[in-house]
Amino acid sequence: MHYTLFFRQLREQKGLTHETVARLARCHRNTVVNVEAGRPVRFETLARLATKMGYPSDSPEMASLALLWLEAVSGLDLAEPSALGQTRQKIAAYSRSTSRAAAKLEETVRRAGLRESDIRLLTRAADNPELLSILRSICDLLPAAVADDDAPQLRVAEDK
Repeated sequence: MHYTLFFRQLREQKGLTHETVARLARCHRNTVVNVEAGRPVRFETLARLATKMGYPSDSPEMASLALLWLEAVSGLDLAEPSALGQTRQKIAAYSRSTSRAAAKLEETVRRAGLRESDIRLLTRAADNPELLSILRSICDLLPAAVADDDAPQLRVAEDK
């Protein structure tokens, strides 16, 4: 069973409409409809909706919903014992890629001689799209500034 079907069953067992769940969760009706239609959602959204429908976070229904969601996003049948090897391979591949990314980041920071305050500034810029836009504009201007340094110097009559 897919988590979307299970979510719908849970909603219908409680006798709730899309509008009622949306009102309880203080979200738009389309959020509930999107869950049941199979649009990708974060588990946090799914859990919040289920909790607002009256299913505690430690309930068997929530555990089943979590397992079905995980199967859907991973593409693995976690109830099938033969999928365990494939699951471990995917986890190992993910771990290797994150380890490589962390090592590359560490080397870049070391090579650039970044201090903690520099890293905080970069983190703040990454969290603010406006700052990133400003930085991109500056980067776009840099090649033009370098090209201007290579241009012949024009002198006016007063220059000697």
